[in-house]
Amino acid sequence: MLTGMIGLGNLGTAVGNLIAANGNEVIGWEHNSQVVEEINQKGTNSRYLPGVTLEKTLKATYSLREVMSGCPVIFIALPSIFLQSTLDKVREQVNTQAILVNMAKGLDRESGLTSFQILRCMFPNNSAIMLSGPSIANEFAQGMPTVVVLAGQNRNDLLTVSHLLDNQYFRTRFSDDEIGVELGGVLKNIYAIGLGMFDGQGITSVNFRAVYLTIALEEMARIGVGMGAKIETFLYLSGMGDLLATSMSTHSHNRRMGELLAKGLNLDQIKKEMGVVPEGFNTLRSMLYLAEKLHIALPLAKGLWDVIHERISPENFIRVFIRDFVD
Repeated sequence: MLTGMIGLGNLGTAVGNLIAANGNEVIGWEHNSQVVEEINQKGTNSRYLPGVTLEKTLKATYSLREVMSGCPVIFIALPSIFLQSTLDKVREQVNTQAILVNMAKGLDRESGLTSFQILRCMFPNNSAIMLSGPSIANEFAQGMPTVVVLAGQNRNDLLTVSHLLDNQYFRTRFSDDEIGVELGGVLKNIYAIGLGMFDGQGITSVNFRAVYLTIALEEMARIGVGMGAKIETFLYLSGMGDLLATSMSTHSHNRRMGELLAKGLNLDQIKKEMGVVPEGFNTLRSMLYLAEKLHIALPLAKGLWDVIHERISPENFIRVFIRDFVD
């Protein structure tokens, strides 16, 4: 089956290559011309997925219209801040029979909508599925065992998408809680910053990490339920699983941000060091705003925000955490 991919960054390239390796043709759009040329000419994407030789049936294009109008299944792997501005250009070109599989995860502060909800508003006539879960792209691109969640309302469409993805090392599970599955993937980025902060402070205690991650999951579930998700979703792959994977992965940009905060770097210095502020920062800002409106307390998230804005030091954040949550 010809399958579309919007965005050939780290995750988009890895998923596109997975689908191609499963015997399908994949055509992916990417705004970076160097990435497009390298994929088509060399069969590699050294910028976003170094060390991986790509399948010959994975091709890149500059044409959004080519992907949106010609593919029965289209995966969307854009940074959430670029989702609406990118797809607005081709809103009228999409085939209304196409299944849209969203991998973008984010929260718009002005509207309070998640990326999946924005996509549903933009393409109301299309079937939409949310894909999330513990899926470090660099790992499953090397054949490491991975299980993710596909969330949607149409069982036949879920099966269609799962047939594109499933193989001996990559498997899918189904859910009907799209908002919960997405929020698990969104919120874990916030708390990965905190675990990175502990790493930067040299705190390696397993006991300490277990307490922190348990309380982080509690906060994720609290705000998730407040936004209409099912609590059990956060106890499975797209909640607890994604939190553990991102918090412990050396590939996590959000964890790396926490490490830099612990070393005393401010927000501007982190942006210069990393080239971009990780997604968890924007999510944290939006989530605290929504939590205030919904009267939901998120003390861990608020503490991380205060560290980022230099109101308290990482050392004080850790002391408060121990005092308020451990004692």
